[in-house]
Amino acid sequence: MAKKTRKVSFSTVIRRKWNTGDEEPFLEISDTVKFVLSLKKKERQFDMKENKFCLLQTGKSEKDKDGNTLISGFFKSARHTFRPNLIDRNTGEERNSPKRLSEGDIEKTHYSFKLTNNEVFLVVETNGNGLSVNQIVEYFDRFTKKYLTSRRLKKGFSLGFYKIGRNDFLSEIKSMKRIKIAKVYFDKKLLGNSCLNFSNRTTNLQRDLELTVKANREEDIAETAIDFYNKFSNKNNNSVSKVRIEGKDKNGTDVALDTAFMEKSDSVDVSINPTTGEVETIEIITALKAFTKGLN
Repeated sequence: MAKKTRKVSFSTVIRRKWNTGDEEPFLEISDTVKFVLSLKKKERQFDMKENKFCLLQTGKSEKDKDGNTLISGFFKSARHTFRPNLIDRNTGEERNSPKRLSEGDIEKTHYSFKLTNNEVFLVVETNGNGLSVNQIVEYFDRFTKKYLTSRRLKKGFSLGFYKIGRNDFLSEIKSMKRIKIAKVYFDKKLLGNSCLNFSNRTTNLQRDLELTVKANREEDIAETAIDFYNKFSNKNNNSVSKVRIEGKDKNGTDVALDTAFMEKSDSVDVSINPTTGEVETIEIITALKAFTKGLN
């Protein structure tokens, strides 16, 4: 069976409070997905720019072996008000398209969420004719509002996302326009060392503790981020387990760099349905779910 290579993007989804600007993982995504799938197909539709619309088709929830929630499925999208003639590859002959102007060719975009205690990861098939991560997040932002309204609750936040950088970490740091948050994760045993001199009673603590450094408004903490990474990459390092950087790239896009993702592949080969030319849904969803295993 023929194969096609699909690129895969990695992001984390957050909600940003309107009154404070504080950010936290959007763990309520499960509720939004359930709400959307309870609606009729027409009610699930979302109109986008350039005569394009989409809807959430499936969203299966399950637990992985560590007890984290996985939500996987696909969107359908299409362009309407576009009906040129069809041309035959074998003969070169043309004929009128049987489509109505309100119809469009279906494009599937497959996705997989992974919900941990601290993050909501989103792994998406990159399909030039399908949906972008930005459009998917925009879709859930709109339907989260509808879900909360149905429960007579106010929203008070907007959804956003951070792309997870996957190239050379230090080069990515240096290329960013502004770094606003730097996080370093270290072993809890450091609480009792001679530097911090806290109690050694750490049995009930998670193994890794998090230290977060935030920049003053409109300022940059690139040097601190580089210091954190240098400590992490030092061959004598036996305490720092991970470094995470959040900020904006040169295009003003929110970006999150995380050392936990530096070694992961970002493409997958999947089988093509010989009748429709589409990638096989079960196969690509299985692949996307496999990518989530290393996300913590």
